[in-house]
Amino acid sequence: MADFSSGVSGYVTGRYEIKVNFPIDLKGRPDVSCNQCPYYGRSAKICYLNKHTPAYPEKYIGQECPIKFEDEYTDKGENNG
Repeated sequence: MADFSSGVSGYVTGRYEIKVNFPIDLKGRPDVSCNQCPYYGRSAKICYLNKHTPAYPEKYIGQECPIKFEDEYTDKGENNG
């Protein structure tokens, strides 16, 4: 066990990466909303990644959403906040 009573000499940096798949209906319409994200707590109405309460989670993703999107659906301005 480390002893920090005399101070800290540095830090070890750790990172994580997540992947979230948002559904696309048979007509090609994506549902990129907090409600479709496994990191959104529906009962607590909070994002467990950033601890923010998004507005209209059933329609959009929150402005503070830390997820970076790769595909063209988010560039269309549909269902993302």
